[in-house]
Amino acid sequence: MSDLVVKTKDKLSEIKERSAKYLIGNYAPFDVAFKYGAGELLFDVNNKQYIDFLCGVAVTNLGHCDADIIDVVHKQADMLFHTSNWFYSDEASLLAEALVVNSFPGKVFFCNSGTEANEAAFKLARKYAISRDKQNPIMLSLTNSFHGRTVASMAMTGQEKVREGYGELLSGFEYVEVNNEESLEEAFERNNGNIAGIIMELVIGEGGIIPLTQSFVNLARKLTQENDALLIFDEIQTGMGRTGRLFACEHYGIIPDAMTLGKALGSGFPIGAMIVSKPFAGVLGPGSHGSTFGGNHLATAVAYETLRILISREIVENVPALSQFMFTRLNVLKAKYPIIKDVRGIGLHIGVDFTIPSKSIAVECLKEGLVLNSTAETVIRLMPPLNIGIERLDEALNIFEKVIMKHTQ
Repeated sequence: MSDLVVKTKDKLSEIKERSAKYLIGNYAPFDVAFKYGAGELLFDVNNKQYIDFLCGVAVTNLGHCDADIIDVVHKQADMLFHTSNWFYSDEASLLAEALVVNSFPGKVFFCNSGTEANEAAFKLARKYAISRDKQNPIMLSLTNSFHGRTVASMAMTGQEKVREGYGELLSGFEYVEVNNEESLEEAFERNNGNIAGIIMELVIGEGGIIPLTQSFVNLARKLTQENDALLIFDEIQTGMGRTGRLFACEHYGIIPDAMTLGKALGSGFPIGAMIVSKPFAGVLGPGSHGSTFGGNHLATAVAYETLRILISREIVENVPALSQFMFTRLNVLKAKYPIIKDVRGIGLHIGVDFTIPSKSIAVECLKEGLVLNSTAETVIRLMPPLNIGIERLDEALNIFEKVIMKHTQ
């Protein structure tokens, strides 16, 4: 009798019960379970269709189940998954070359995620600073930033809610107010040359989609050079074409000392990377840092294909037109509905700031077949695939407006 009950139970309910029983409850998932995807579309276990405006949080920039990526997965899986960094890897070396050629002269470290890339960047900055006789050097980051969930990346994150509940974390971190040049200058003056570096998202992501100003980034570059400190760009969300350039730093015309990548680099396969500019490429020598799975054959093969597709299909070049369409539509909504306070972002990395908590808007959009999320309490984050069509964008924004209309009645 019990077997019959299980077989007739709603599939989503079955998944939820099993998850509640066996998974640690550190997430608060939406009330849906996806089964498969195609391009910008997702389908749940009941075969309901959704338009994906979240992309796994800026991960599936090419949408779901791209045929060329699937082909690479099959071919590489037939040959080799993993050997370790005790040996050379053709796939890792090809990806490293492609990243350097398409960013700035330097060298690459591979790991498994963006937070691990940020951890590596922190170690790079600290090791370099200590080699220059800086005692207990300070690491700067920005308020409202998000850099990950490991202890060092949590300490770098400029949000108290991420750090609270764990007692005293690593010392030696200070937070500069976003786009506040006076706050940035004061931090360097206060620490009197004892700064290891500053890490910054060029568009604050989890903190509400806030682009940094050109003058603020210029000042950061100037002060780090004057103080022999490292300028690190966290491009985990903004990299791989999300902003309409392959990397967001191209908008600013500034080459960092290190840049961290993750998320969309592997199209859903776990991989992270740190690109280090030539002057600092020798700081982390043999034995100073490592990763068991970092740079394995399968992940780097998929990441290489992701990069190849972005470049060869001119997908990144098409992002500005899609972005202009979205911003035009969203600004019309802003003029029409007073609950929209601001529309901001770069490329297809867009935030809509409301005068009300935005979680309910995200929940209602999901019910209507549009996947997006709420961040920074009042902001809806819109991050569709970079290769989405105008008609689908229009369809999604019609759903978005329908939900907004409900909240204004």
